[in-house]
Amino acid sequence: MHVKLIAWTGGSLEDARRLIVLAVKTSAGKLGLKSAEHYLRSYGEDDVRHHVAEAFKYPSVLEHVVFTFLIEGISRVTSHQLVRHRIASYTQESQRYSAVEREYVIPDTIVKAGFEERFRKLMENAYGLYDEMVKAGIPYEDARYVIPQAVTTRMLMTVNLRELIHIACLRLSSHAQWELRNVVGLMVKEASGVIPELPQLLRGSCGDST
Repeated sequence: MHVKLIAWTGGSLEDARRLIVLAVKTSAGKLGLKSAEHYLRSYGEDDVRHHVAEAFKYPSVLEHVVFTFLIEGISRVTSHQLVRHRIASYTQESQRYSAVEREYVIPDTIVKAGFEERFRKLMENAYGLYDEMVKAGIPYEDARYVIPQAVTTRMLMTVNLRELIHIACLRLSSHAQWELRNVVGLMVKEASGVIPELPQLLRGSCGDST
């Protein structure tokens, strides 16, 4: 599994957090006192940290920061859960126009229970039948019906900060499925490089749920 932050909102800004500050000041009617450029370029770092860390109280201001992640090596099981979060955009690797991945995910519980060998055999048999059908002229989009959901996939996901926090509150919970919990944990880790206050925002937004 691999998650990489590819891009984020900021344009010419060195610090995407200042978009949050600008949103806060716009909401508070402060742009009549100081210009937008002041809050985007000159506003003090301590004040920036304070406003961003407290922004969970006014979550709409978080929607102006947007992240795009490249997510690789997750199962179709997990991708089906992730795309249920609809306030996001997704582009997923197609199984209609290209051959399916030859990698798959085996949950630790299956290994610990002694089913790993049988699991691998099932997967290899499925791949074998898939290859036979493709060679026989069956299109990828139909041959894929034989492939189990353990097969890996890759996708681009674009999501704003407010929705990322909402996803994290749900999917970092101990009740969430383990693979999706790992994916979202890596997304939060990547995004924290842009928004260092993200752990504080999660605590403020999620409470004890994460």
